[in-house]
Amino acid sequence: MNPGRRGNGASCLAPGRREQDRFSALPGYASRDPPDRAVIPPAMKIPLLPALAFLATLSAAQAAPKLNGFFGDGMLLQRDLPVSVWGTAAPGEELTVSFAGQRVSTTTGADGRWLAKLAPLPASAESRDLVVEGNGTATVRDVLVGDLWLCSGQSNMAFALDSLKTHPKYGADLAAANFPAIRQGLVKREGSLEPLRDAQVSWAPATAARVGPFTAVGFYFARDLHRELGVPIGLVLAAWGGTSINPWISYDALAADPALKESADRQIADFKAFGPRAEAFPGDLAAWEKRTGREDAGPADLAPAQPATDVSAWPVFKPGMKWRQAGLPNGGVAWLRKDLEVPAELAGKPVRLDLGSISEQDLRVYFNGTPVFANSRKPPGFYSGYQNFTVPGDLVTAGHNVIAFRYRTSTGDTAPSGKSVRDSGLIHFQPTGLNDEWRVFIEREFSPLAAEDLKSMPKIPPGSSLSGTSSGLYGGMIHPLTPAPLKGVLWYQGEADGSRGVAYRALLPTLIKDWRARWGQPNLPFLIQQLPNWAAGGAQTTGWAELREAQALTAARIPGVFLSVAYDLGESGNVHPANKRDVGARLARVALANVYGRDIAWRGPVRTKSEPQGSAYRVTFESTGTLRTRDGTAKPGGFQLAGADQKFFPAVAEIDGTSVVLTSREVPAPVAARYAFINDPVEANLTDATGLPAAPFRTDDWPVSSSNRK
Repeated sequence: MNPGRRGNGASCLAPGRREQDRFSALPGYASRDPPDRAVIPPAMKIPLLPALAFLATLSAAQAAPKLNGFFGDGMLLQRDLPVSVWGTAAPGEELTVSFAGQRVSTTTGADGRWLAKLAPLPASAESRDLVVEGNGTATVRDVLVGDLWLCSGQSNMAFALDSLKTHPKYGADLAAANFPAIRQGLVKREGSLEPLRDAQVSWAPATAARVGPFTAVGFYFARDLHRELGVPIGLVLAAWGGTSINPWISYDALAADPALKESADRQIADFKAFGPRAEAFPGDLAAWEKRTGREDAGPADLAPAQPATDVSAWPVFKPGMKWRQAGLPNGGVAWLRKDLEVPAELAGKPVRLDLGSISEQDLRVYFNGTPVFANSRKPPGFYSGYQNFTVPGDLVTAGHNVIAFRYRTSTGDTAPSGKSVRDSGLIHFQPTGLNDEWRVFIEREFSPLAAEDLKSMPKIPPGSSLSGTSSGLYGGMIHPLTPAPLKGVLWYQGEADGSRGVAYRALLPTLIKDWRARWGQPNLPFLIQQLPNWAAGGAQTTGWAELREAQALTAARIPGVFLSVAYDLGESGNVHPANKRDVGARLARVALANVYGRDIAWRGPVRTKSEPQGSAYRVTFESTGTLRTRDGTAKPGGFQLAGADQKFFPAVAEIDGTSVVLTSREVPAPVAARYAFINDPVEANLTDATGLPAAPFRTDDWPVSSSNRK
């Protein structure tokens, strides 16, 4: 191999799929309502009597009332509250809505829209029809009445039960699903800056044949509620992977805060300007690369990707290292390679690999010498963003396998990926794993960049999708649902905002206030799923801990908002942990205790008092019985102490009834304590008789990493 050798490169590779690409947004500005009248071409020749019959049929079809897309066969209506039924028909048309013995009349407005309200209905698992009669008839069949929960957020809420079908622990839950009184309404992923009126929802029961697309968290939540309450449970899933909280909030709510308005206006302007910017970007970048000597035609030699190539002399590369640490101080082209030992039972099975967020201009991946992935320079994400792909099963062999990455980077100041390479599928390369040491080979080093060249490097234009634009998802996916009464909301989101926890303290309350007002339910319960553990950006850093703190502060300050703690249910190397069963079960406990008034334990220990005691520090908890550890160890882990210098060190913790006494040799005069206040608090194991984890906390109010991030 010649590190300086260049050639025409490998054959064209399929571009990678980013999370936002899989669920691309639609503008949604055009009305989806049917035209007021059909047009028959004048040249069409139809005999008189058949023509009259045809026109009569056409007239009836034109005038038939149309229900909003929220209404569909197999749906569920909220019990014990007035139920809105709405849609479109001919202006001025008189309509009758019939359901469960009720008949309610209404008249279509001049805009062709109508709304009727049914009186509160008791829960019922009886399959009944909802009928709207006017000049024609519209019927929704197999309608149940129970409790309807909106499930929203990002990918861990959207995580489908079907993703667990091959999992050895959870896969059986799909095959055993037989809950016809649990229904899910799946909201079409669609963005719009204008609030849409018509929802697009598809309904299905939680039976083995149809439960696969259910939100896994929502399914387990609904299953436990249904078993405990004995009433039908409905889920409305409106979630979108990779999204921050801003797109889920209405523009009016964001505009009420000057700081949030500034950000929203900028994002909306970027979205509207994206097209021309995206068209110009590839050419601008190519010209810059040519001018600065950073062009690359692809690999001339694929030996680094071949399993037979001896790489024992290649230097070691550790995850998290920047390119300058690997020998590319000014950027260049490099290979990262890892040998994998695959057990025989996994041979021939496809493996999904999640690379996290990639910021390099070119990345090509080879498995056993065969190209399996390449990022691209196509909009919307061009070469950057969340990347994942699947290694075909026919490439996965028992025993020795090789995965090789060829990167091109313009500077030495970036890392190969924004997050560690991880196997996020259900098939794991164990015990080798993907997050330990790799081998690195420098194919080509670029010359240093002049300051003006670095400054002039074209940046990927922002605003590629409404899913990343303030209010863009509220308009398309939330606003159309607001006439339908709800029992409550499950909110599982925050991963995308893990670097701006302090800003989230204002954003999450804004969303809650906004949605409650839009639904006209000022006390609408919100169940917040706190982020689990994950070694994002480093296990000991605090970005996700700061986001968890914002979630906890919101629950503590706003009535009717409740928090479910789950830092013990994640996977350090996987942003999409498989254990959605316990997440859903804990949320169900939160709901049963706080929404349904059941006398059950729903949270673990919560700090109530903290005070220095000489060289020690005592933390007192509200708990159910005496404190203990989940794993039976004598001393709980996950505590830290700091003195006046604001430097935190691990603390030795001793349980004393409902208190924990902390000491540290490095902190002789402690003034502040923290518990589970890192991204991946795997050592945090404090609990009580409930078995639920103690809530994370910090006693200080010192600046944190997200203090100045908007």
